[in-house]
Amino acid sequence: QRSKLQYDAYLNQVLMLATCLAMPAVAGTHVLLPPQQNDMVTTALQARDATPRLTTAAAAMPRVHVERTPLSVSWPLPHDAALQPQPQPFARSSREYWRDVSASELQQGLKLPLSAPGAIIRLSPGSAAVGKLDPAGVHLQLGRQSLNVNAASSQVADAAAVHAAGMDVPAASMVMQLKPELGSGVATLQVPAANGRYVVHVYEPQSPFTVTANADRDDLLLGQSVHVRVALQDQDHDMPLSSVGGLLRAPDGSSTPLSFRRQADGSFTVDVRPRSIPTTPGLWEVHSFTVGRDSAGNEIRRDTTTVFAAAAPVARFSGLANTARAADQGIDIMLGVTARDASRYAVSAVLYGRGTDGSMVPAAFAQSAAWLSSGNGQLILHYDPASLQGVGAPYELRDLRLQDQPAVGLLERRARAMSFIAP
Repeated sequence: QRSKLQYDAYLNQVLMLATCLAMPAVAGTHVLLPPQQNDMVTTALQARDATPRLTTAAAAMPRVHVERTPLSVSWPLPHDAALQPQPQPFARSSREYWRDVSASELQQGLKLPLSAPGAIIRLSPGSAAVGKLDPAGVHLQLGRQSLNVNAASSQVADAAAVHAAGMDVPAASMVMQLKPELGSGVATLQVPAANGRYVVHVYEPQSPFTVTANADRDDLLLGQSVHVRVALQDQDHDMPLSSVGGLLRAPDGSSTPLSFRRQADGSFTVDVRPRSIPTTPGLWEVHSFTVGRDSAGNEIRRDTTTVFAAAAPVARFSGLANTARAADQGIDIMLGVTARDASRYAVSAVLYGRGTDGSMVPAAFAQSAAWLSSGNGQLILHYDPASLQGVGAPYELRDLRLQDQPAVGLLERRARAMSFIAP
């Protein structure tokens, strides 16, 4: 059935192209250029899942207000602006890890591997009802040294002090930065008065060891997958990881375990494919929990996260567009949109024109949004006359995007969508 839908979509585009080419030449009528290799294009439309999953996180999310008033904006761009031809997926190097532990684990002593001096440890109770911990009653053993937190730390801060510094942490949290002279190794954190569950966060700002999770894309459509590679680095060179576990967290708070595969270079990879798109908008998160070892065999722990957006393919560009001279002598570009579901859709693109030196340069960015019913409709990009100063025909429409705004979903992205002469 899926193959038939893809074939039908392809056939419709071919028929539209043939119709456009067969008809008498009409100024301003265009067919979008064929998709390029890294473009994101919807082939078969699917209805949005209308049944939300009733998770605690989803219930706490505020309802999304869907604006019905059309909106259109544009502004000129510097002709020498260095624009990114393809968006780069999110990636962040991590020097931190988390442990979710019980009171009994803390009472007996929790082992925390530290790869560098000066680690920052945050201890947060799962419930504020547990109350604040007394630093004098929290003990740390590192090597032959056994000290309470006040003696082991160069700084100790409670939740109020951390909030005042601009960091959001749970109530009753305690943050300590260990004295550099204590060194590194396996520290034992012991809290005899622990009650309930706790989250222990370890951040090592001076450590040379980082873990990065790199995704090969930042947006996908239902049915597609994102490839994530997790690797350990010692400054500027890779090191093998011992193990990697993780989970996929959906925007509604639900999670699915992931199975990572070891690669020949010591990294781990996983292919993530969301099975459905929840009605709660937001980003999907791939959480990775890693263990590695340094050259001396000492354990290195790191947790890291990468994110991506996923959308149900509920609309697409029809493949046809019209250009016209606007009343203010700017340029209007009418883009056909075929929608499976009624929603507020947005289109955006960068207009390029021929500059004074003969090269194609960015002229302006424009975006418009409007409510579209199911079926065939259109969205209009307006580039005002000020945006056209210093450039001339031919023009190109680049980085063309179609979004489902309430779902915060990207439905199409084309690096180079159209080339035309001014109407």
